Amino acid sequence: MQKLKVLLFAFLLLSVAAGQEDERRTYTQKVLAGLSTTVSAPAMRRYWAFAGLSVLASLSLDQATKQFATDQGLMPESLARVAYQWGGGWSEIGILPGIIVVEALRGSPRAEIGRRLEFAFTSLVVVGISTEIIKAVIGRPRPDKTARTSFPYGHSFPSGHASATFAIAEVIRTLYGNGPGAVFYALATVTGLSRIHDNAHYLSDVVAGAGLGVGVVRGFAMAAQPLGASPSGSVNVSRWRVTIVFAL
Repeated sequence: MQKLKVLLFAFLLLSVAAGQEDERRTYTQKVLAGLSTTVSAPAMRRYWAFAGLSVLASLSLDQATKQFATDQGLMPESLARVAYQWGGGWSEIGILPGIIVVEALRGSPRAEIGRRLEFAFTSLVVVGISTEIIKAVIGRPRPDKTARTSFPYGHSFPSGHASATFAIAEVIRTLYGNGPGAVFYALATVTGLSRIHDNAHYLSDVVAGAGLGVGVVRGFAMAAQPLGASPSGSVNVSRWRVTIVFAL
């Protein structure tokens, strides 16, 4: 995971050095706008309130789900191993090349491919950094009490597997619609459950990771309006309502 983050940051530096910015805003300005929207937009404030309440509600179920997973298991071990690998790096490695391939098959202009890559890349890096910061600040021990040597991955809250896979699911949903998004949301859900199955995370860790991943991506999608300037999609933002429409 850490090596992957290094590669992603290297890609970021290369992108900025190559001048991947539009005529209206520099890359730095777009990142700051995404962060501001994620935190302060009215729709996002309502989202974070809901996400926070969901985490609080799941805290009361942590011990019960941990005990059930330990006694009964939540899935076959083979499925848990696949889900672990998906959330542990394969999803992040495949997302950017996957977008390039899909857009090339659709015949998208190079500028549009660049904007979509920039959106996916930036929002996923912010999710990864946010996850690590929260892990370090909260410092919650893992439910299995096993020591992890790589700081801050030894901490439990929130789940990095959940934040990464749910963020990717929301990226896919935003770019390509509810159908493809549902497939990746299903993969993310299995990945989150696998972390409870493996006794590596509590339920609230997974809920928090999922909420964080989805929220950051939604905030950056709102800031990048209209995302990709695609004729098949539009983003309409008013003070109290955000409507995102995509057609395959």
